[in-house]
Amino acid sequence: MNSTLPQFLWALPICIVSCSVFADQTEQPAENSTISGNIGVVSKYIYRGGEENQDLAIQGGLAYAHKSGITFGYWGSTLGYDPSDDRRDHGFEHNFYVSYGQEIDQNWRYNLKTTAYVYHHGGTVYAEQGDHRKTDDLDVLAEIIYKNLTVGAAVMLADSSYANAGDVYLSVAYSYPLAHDFAFNTSVGGSFYNTQHDNQIVQSKKKFYF
Repeated sequence: MNSTLPQFLWALPICIVSCSVFADQTEQPAENSTISGNIGVVSKYIYRGGEENQDLAIQGGLAYAHKSGITFGYWGSTLGYDPSDDRRDHGFEHNFYVSYGQEIDQNWRYNLKTTAYVYHHGGTVYAEQGDHRKTDDLDVLAEIIYKNLTVGAAVMLADSSYANAGDVYLSVAYSYPLAHDFAFNTSVGGSFYNTQHDNQIVQSKKKFYF
């Protein structure tokens, strides 16, 4: 995420898989678990309404899913900036996550997930008058899924150079499967900001963005 809050955080991204180039997802089944991986190139990396780069981004991930519903995973992406050094026009984001999900019935599912955001060359950002924030952060996400419709809420757990502890992001997403493994994806989201934690580094323009 960018080190300053974006001026807008409303988003209605519509994505057809043909605008991205993905390698085939690989899976290695085991008796009680599955290992899967993916790699892709996207025209632009947008995170919760904020642009993370202006050019192509290379992204990839690896996940281990146990039949109990627990998943351990990694996901990474190139960035068009460095969160700890304004002189650099590139960087890399690492996401390490643990999730747990179960089916309620044939139509309903839920998912709980915590993600650690770690940045290459990351560290601490300092303001001129002494305020400082770490570039790394942690959040928790809860999702309820009905068929192809997903409603989610994520909460930041710590103050960082781009967010305040207690910031909340709400989202609704829909995925429509197409022929030949293509999909039509659309989503909308909005953020509630914990302005009480604002300082010289993070300054929320409003309490809510849609």
